[in-house]
Amino acid sequence: MLSFDCGAEALKSLLRGPASGRALMRVESPPALPQGPASADAELIQELIPDVDATHISPREIAEISMDLYIAGVLPWDEYALLAFQPELQPAYDETIGALIGEKAEPNRRRDFVAIWEERLVFERRYNGDDAKRIARVEHIAAVLRQITGRGPGNA
Repeated sequence: MLSFDCGAEALKSLLRGPASGRALMRVESPPALPQGPASADAELIQELIPDVDATHISPREIAEISMDLYIAGVLPWDEYALLAFQPELQPAYDETIGALIGEKAEPNRRRDFVAIWEERLVFERRYNGDDAKRIARVEHIAAVLRQITGRGPGNA
């Protein structure tokens, strides 16, 4: 059996996580979604990801942005997990999902994620209408993506 004595300070440092990295922590409830461009949260989102158009973004980029939104507290863990999971980033995509639907992975091809999540919201409401939590999560993700793009209610 190997033994490693790193000292108390080194152990505390390891437990705290990387100083400049992207250490994760669970956020139980997200802050309220901004309702207008004058909102402080809207400014936070704009500062965090200023040059993002969620109507023209790749799955690889959306996975990274979802991490930023989670760390900033805009998305709770469950919503982060939904948005960050991009099937095309999985190594076996072409042999599994891709083989079933007849498409190759294109994780760098840009697409309209606002439309994708709005379509998913319609699906969830139609087929999972009794699951209020699931619908609320998808509604919040779609709203955040509209906010990033500047297509909030009234801006579309």
